[in-house]
Amino acid sequence: GVFNFGWCSNIARSMNADGMTGVSAADALAPGAPVDSKTDLNQFCQRYCKRPVTKQDIVYVVNRFGHQYQSIVKLNCFSGQEYAGHLCMSSKDAEKSAASQALVAYGPTIETLGSKEDAQKQRKKAQQSLTPEELAVKKERQTQEGENPAITPKTKLNSLCMKIAKRYLQKGETIYDSMKVTGGYQATVRLGALPGAWAARCWAGEVCSTKQKAEQSAAEIALSQVLSDPELAEEASKPKGKGEEDKGTGKGKGKGGKGYWSGYYGGWVWQGPSDEDSGPAPARELVSEERLAGEVVEWKETHGWIKASSDIDHPAAGMRRGKIYMAKKDLPEGVTELLPGTAVEFVVYEDGSGLGAGEVTLL
Repeated sequence: GVFNFGWCSNIARSMNADGMTGVSAADALAPGAPVDSKTDLNQFCQRYCKRPVTKQDIVYVVNRFGHQYQSIVKLNCFSGQEYAGHLCMSSKDAEKSAASQALVAYGPTIETLGSKEDAQKQRKKAQQSLTPEELAVKKERQTQEGENPAITPKTKLNSLCMKIAKRYLQKGETIYDSMKVTGGYQATVRLGALPGAWAARCWAGEVCSTKQKAEQSAAEIALSQVLSDPELAEEASKPKGKGEEDKGTGKGKGKGGKGYWSGYYGGWVWQGPSDEDSGPAPARELVSEERLAGEVVEWKETHGWIKASSDIDHPAAGMRRGKIYMAKKDLPEGVTELLPGTAVEFVVYEDGSGLGAGEVTLL
């Protein structure tokens, strides 16, 4: 059942300079060769095509010559390539021989595929082999270097647009379009939330190896140009509710809202005065995987509030008088409410309204 890349590599190396194999029928079915080369061929096709293969993908045709048999295998999943096996004493062995010849032909591809999978396994093993102390050192080094993977050019660009528009962005206002070009991918971005002619402008990024990197490149270029415009930079620096275009027309939380700078959202997050009653917005960003202890201080029908036992190092920690929101859906299975004074443990997340408690368990 397990695909033998080493065996296929040995067969591939037996090919001569003309590309013709010197494997005889006896060698192809000799002891030590795979029990069923047809299975190996199926597995190779599945791995290469990255999907299950069907009977129509690999088709065997067997012809009889006297008391011997010869088979031809047609790989429809490889543009209909055909490979003929050696004369054998049975039709089953003839099909195996044809499969062996197909594996020989794709020897270099099999070696490359095996090398990629080995490299992926090695990287995964290296990541898993890090001790908790080494992981802590790695996180500390990233913090000291100022590297926060959550703050990308795209998040910074979204934050800048919100600061200029003085409201949350609507779906479809920031549009990325990626296309395959020579050398990789290139992306463009349009910012419909910007005022005037800026909303119709389009920024193109550098050619990158992946779509994700291409979009980040386009966002970085757009971010630089928008920040370099004096009028837009001035508008972005104004507090919410003070911009010329926001008077009476803002779609944010409205008069009396509070806000804080969010490293995870890459900019300002605004909270209205009624958020404590309505609960946080659904979009969440995990602040830390470390679980904290706390105590329930209040419970309503659909949500409650927790007071953490230790201080939380986050700009939003002082909002809601230090209380952390807890939704009913985050309670343990079978629990529908918690009485004040109940000891709990939880992880902290951030959303558009502040901090919340997720994965709540009882202590």
